[in-house]
Amino acid sequence: MNRSIKRMYLSIVVAFGLLAAFLGWWQVVAAGTLQKKRGNPYVAEKERRIDRGAIISADGKILARSVATKVRGQRVYRRVYPQGDLAPQVIGYATPQLGTTGIEAAFNRFLAGSYGAEPLLRRLNLADKRGANVHLTLDTRIQQVAVDALAGKAGAVVALDPRSGAILAMASAPTFNLNDVATNFAAVRNRPGAPLLSRPTQSRQPPGSTFKVVTATSALESGDYTATTPFVDTGRFVLNGQAITNFAGHKYGPNTLETALTKSINTTFARIGQDLGPERLGATMTAFGFGEDPLLRDLPSNIVLPSGRFQNGRLLPNDEQGIDTPRVAIGQERLAATPLQMALVASAIGNGGELRRPFLMRQVRDRGGDVVREGTPESVRQVTPPDVASALSAMMRSVVREGTGTAAALTGLEVAGKTGTAESGAAGRNQAWFIGFAPAANPVVAVAVLIEDTTGTGGAVAAPIAGRVMRAAVQVSH
Repeated sequence: MNRSIKRMYLSIVVAFGLLAAFLGWWQVVAAGTLQKKRGNPYVAEKERRIDRGAIISADGKILARSVATKVRGQRVYRRVYPQGDLAPQVIGYATPQLGTTGIEAAFNRFLAGSYGAEPLLRRLNLADKRGANVHLTLDTRIQQVAVDALAGKAGAVVALDPRSGAILAMASAPTFNLNDVATNFAAVRNRPGAPLLSRPTQSRQPPGSTFKVVTATSALESGDYTATTPFVDTGRFVLNGQAITNFAGHKYGPNTLETALTKSINTTFARIGQDLGPERLGATMTAFGFGEDPLLRDLPSNIVLPSGRFQNGRLLPNDEQGIDTPRVAIGQERLAATPLQMALVASAIGNGGELRRPFLMRQVRDRGGDVVREGTPESVRQVTPPDVASALSAMMRSVVREGTGTAAALTGLEVAGKTGTAESGAAGRNQAWFIGFAPAANPVVAVAVLIEDTTGTGGAVAAPIAGRVMRAAVQVSH
């Protein structure tokens, strides 16, 4: 064979080999990445032809569904959200251009029909691509009360059933209308107050005095304290030359642990924190879920953030030696918690010391009505013994009955709770909190309310909202 012809032949073989390799790479190895890439017109067209399943609330309201239209003779679907701005950060959105968020993302496999035998049936052309319906624990009757109560504010409400962990309401303000995402996403994104932020799970703020429930739990568990343990408040607790004082400079004189929780006496809790030390207080924090991966699995992990002590964005050990436990004990010292985490603190105390895993998905059902997946109550751990939880419950009732949380009191219904007011860093501006549960003796709801960047206190601005939400939840449960 002529040498030139031989070289040309080898060149053609190599070229075809490279072409086959590139085609194999893009069609097999990189296919998954390409299909997930936003803006891919082929993927977008495929998604428009999917009849996504509906997202349905616990009380039967349609939160998201697909509507069929004809485009150039081809049936395509668009996503609509009948409840608009009721729970956009939880439900999320699904568009071919922007992708998926929230429940739409977390349960995309089911909503898009890519589960079970469905893909095989479609490959055999025996079934259209129809997604399953996702039924949530969210109740629109409770959610609407929370949304209305937050109107005009920046903040969050989380309400859950302490007996099961089912999330009843998860509201974030400011809110936005999910239907606007597909038509004018830029306007939604650029609105003041960061409406796309899911504050119940993403807003981490100093918990302030609501954290005293954790400190009091640790104190009672130690065996060195009871509700009647006496203290004397002089208005100042000094450690290493730095003074901790009470809100507005109050001096309470003789008090007990119960009085200290009821009146939210910083100096008493600072002293307790010093006595407990990092190891004991840190162990109690860990039991409640601080410093650990978040317990909620029904939302994308990037929007469910952990709570604990932070430095430069890094989560620190709860039991780190040398930490300022007096300030940790009053909810400061680099502590940052999400409303979901603080709702779990209230929930565990209300449930006899047992922490249940929070969940949003009640059931996934295919279009034939068969259950594909089910959300069931799951015990995480016994955070504290029942007798300690009972003692804490009694002390928290006193907070609402005669202490800083009276604005959360409900006629004919006993409430247990704790307020918190943490400095925001700006003069005169606070992060206002309330956590609690009702009815106090046999709770059906536990709540956490956070109002960001307010001039008010937890007792003045967060407690009334908690009362409204708890009232709604109790009424729905009957």
